[in-house]
Amino acid sequence: MNQDAPTAHYKKMFERVSTLAKIGVWECDLKSGHLTWTNMVYDIFGIGRGTPVDRETTLQLYEPNSRWEMDRIRTEAINSGTGFALDVQIKRKDGEVRWIRLTAQVEQEAGTPVRIFGTKQDITSEKAALEQMQALQSELIHLSRASAIGAMTSTLAHELSQPLAALSNYLSTARRMAVREGISRDFNECIGGALETTHRAANIIRSVRAMTKANDSKKESIALSSLVEETLVLATAGVTDLTVSCDIDPELIVFADRIQIQQVLINLIHNACDAAAGGPCRIGIKATPKNSHVEIRVNDEGPGIPQAIIAEVFEAFTSAKSSGLGLGLSISRTIVEAHGGKISATNLPDRGASVCFTLPKSAWHG
Repeated sequence: MNQDAPTAHYKKMFERVSTLAKIGVWECDLKSGHLTWTNMVYDIFGIGRGTPVDRETTLQLYEPNSRWEMDRIRTEAINSGTGFALDVQIKRKDGEVRWIRLTAQVEQEAGTPVRIFGTKQDITSEKAALEQMQALQSELIHLSRASAIGAMTSTLAHELSQPLAALSNYLSTARRMAVREGISRDFNECIGGALETTHRAANIIRSVRAMTKANDSKKESIALSSLVEETLVLATAGVTDLTVSCDIDPELIVFADRIQIQQVLINLIHNACDAAAGGPCRIGIKATPKNSHVEIRVNDEGPGIPQAIIAEVFEAFTSAKSSGLGLGLSISRTIVEAHGGKISATNLPDRGASVCFTLPKSAWHG
């Protein structure tokens, strides 16, 4: 009796330490399969303390992927006489899902594994904190990217505004001289078209600067079909051997900044033309209502996006073109996301690439 007293005392101390540390200790006899748990292991699994347990029943509480991975690593450890550590997911008796950090060590006698023992620790709170931190990191990366792109586009806009203003002045002077000198009507119209395009480029620059500074873009209800038609005129000027098919309901109305969305479409159309590599260029543009948004898809028949970059194709300085800066799609994503939409890119089954983005429907359009 007296000899048992110290053992009982140490066992009680062991249970107290286990509970305070919130780490349960377990042991499994490899020959009989008998399990021995401290009270903390029972608490982690939501099973009444002292309830008889066996390995097969306990395994049913593990999430299937966790169970498969644990069995695989456990078998390797037993065969090699080593240990392991693994985070696994369980579903307690009360239905609550928890994360457990499992450690194990194999004990051998005369070179034969006889038992496996280790610890179990509830790390659900730790996992939740880690996921929250990863979410914050992702948000920080996103904001850093948007800030970097904003700074770059603002700088580019500032640098381009002066030469565009000078170009506009030169064209205006040339137009006046053409009228005074009686230059042909066709030549005068060419100057007029160049001047109009220069003014539109200046408007795009002002819109980008406004977006990166104050996010005060001028959103309005726009008929998507007319927006695409206008953009095609701008984006395909001077392009030969081009076929564009449009499937857009004239009744589709989106709520967007006209100039910014034209910039997105121009980027996508130019990319589609570049993908043709000087050959016949065929582009398909289709719009489909999707609940409160409209999905706009631009398809080409080029070689597709290289698999090595498709996952980061919207990141700055990522480009499939040897001479590309990799800013067009990154800026496009910034614009689309500022409108409350999403943008993605995939390769088509047979040939070509498809870029899809969404815009909100106009509220009054329903």
